[in-house]
Amino acid sequence: MRNRLGSQSLIREEFMARRSHPVFQALSRWERKDLLDRELAEALREEVEEEIRGESRRWSQYLLAATGGAVLIVAGGTFLAWAWPEMGFAGQSITLAVVGFLVIGLGMWLPNRGKWVPVAYLLQIAGSVLILMALIHSEKAWADGTLGGWCVGVLGLLLPVALFWRAFREDGVLAGLQAALSFLFLFVFLDRALGLSEETILWILDGVMLVGLGVLAYRLRDPEVPHWVLSVFLALLLSTLILIIFSADIIWGLEADSIFPLDVWLLTVAGLSLWGLQEGAPVHLRRGWYEHQLALCVLLGIGFGFFTTLEALDTGPTPAALTVAGVGALGLWYSLPRGARSVLAASCLALLVSAWYWGAEMSGALGAVLALMVVSAVLFWGATRMGRRPAGEESKGGGRDVG
Repeated sequence: MRNRLGSQSLIREEFMARRSHPVFQALSRWERKDLLDRELAEALREEVEEEIRGESRRWSQYLLAATGGAVLIVAGGTFLAWAWPEMGFAGQSITLAVVGFLVIGLGMWLPNRGKWVPVAYLLQIAGSVLILMALIHSEKAWADGTLGGWCVGVLGLLLPVALFWRAFREDGVLAGLQAALSFLFLFVFLDRALGLSEETILWILDGVMLVGLGVLAYRLRDPEVPHWVLSVFLALLLSTLILIIFSADIIWGLEADSIFPLDVWLLTVAGLSLWGLQEGAPVHLRRGWYEHQLALCVLLGIGFGFFTTLEALDTGPTPAALTVAGVGALGLWYSLPRGARSVLAASCLALLVSAWYWGAEMSGALGAVLALMVVSAVLFWGATRMGRRPAGEESKGGGRDVG
């Protein structure tokens, strides 16, 4: 009896999986439209079921590995909390660096075992960050410009070169992350070995960033360029945001006006994302995830729009709300014809935030109520447009109920 109930439960779970998974739904729809015969559809279902089971096992592995890593970090933190005060600044820096090298070594060893590639790359980045923290902390043990400071600085200069050299041979994403981290290591070298001021260091980093982006952009003109070049270019372009923030504060002494270079950066990233999504873009530069990058630009545009208008330009609530609503409207203009879901969701959020902010600021005004109703009507129109089928699609189904 128990075995019978168990088998019925498995059949029920399999049935529910077939009903809920998009691929199973598509196969059923194609079978009803006579685009697939029953035998081929069943064979494809079995293939999808096998892939789903494999994906479930991989996620279970990642979850267990992440939990084990977290427990290991807790154990290491407990040990350091006990031994840290007795080590002294030099011992603390060396210990932290040794732990970082061990974590990097573990991350390099895992891909050779054929498993845990995402976890392995995460470990390599985490180990690099730990070593970076050790190099910065070492300033309490060895002053800038001393022999110890030079040793620390040279390590900060050579280590990212070695890590990047290995990373670009394995994966473009890992190479991009290591390239972005290399600017922090370069900061450590300029600070610990040469003892330069923060302003001078930031000028050097800005120059290196501009030269690096220019060289990579030139290389991307070649269709035969290695895949890691694009990953490194995008990683540096995104990390430029942090460099702009520090440069605006320390070098230029900007306060509210620091948002203007950030606006230029955001427009640049959004423009490149749009260009990469166009059909006319070079094939070797196209990536499907540019859509998500564009959605991120829309989300950042909400905060940037409010800060630019309210703080830098000192406008009232109406221009601020219109600016953010304009960001959302541009996102809708792009996403509705193309079905870009992530951009659509971000754009709707931009319209919602702008409407909520303006409605709160203009509470009690009849004009505000009417304007919000117009925004609501636009969103409903967008919903009907997204739900509209292309002309002639009904005829393809042969009059059947395609569910």
